[in-house]
Amino acid sequence: MRRTVIRGEAGLVGKILLLWLLLLAAIVVVAIDAGSILLTRSRATDLAEDASVSAAEAFGQTGDEQQAKLAALDTIADADEAVRLKRIDVGRREVTVVLVVRADTLVVGRIPFVDDLEKLTVSGSTAAPRD
Repeated sequence: MRRTVIRGEAGLVGKILLLWLLLLAAIVVVAIDAGSILLTRSRATDLAEDASVSAAEAFGQTGDEQQAKLAALDTIADADEAVRLKRIDVGRREVTVVLVVRADTLVVGRIPFVDDLEKLTVSGSTAAPRD
């Protein structure tokens, strides 16, 4: 009777080990994707802030909204990042730059119900210098 119990449990350690390795692999992939998303968000936010600062400086020097927008576009182009400009708002009190960027992920972009996590919209605002 004891042999049947031992035979019924044969390979159980291997199955549990395989299950833990699969779980560990899933955790590693999720961590890599989360890190990629956070890093992309940080870089895009810094770029939006830099673009809004350069636009605010240009607006303060010239008073021309178009020159401010061109300064922001130059900053974005010089950064060599894969971002898409959504909006530049130049007002009397504040300059706001809104960018859209996609994070490079392993799995998140391939799963339909979480693929929106890969697309990030960030903004940066800077107070425009007063006259």
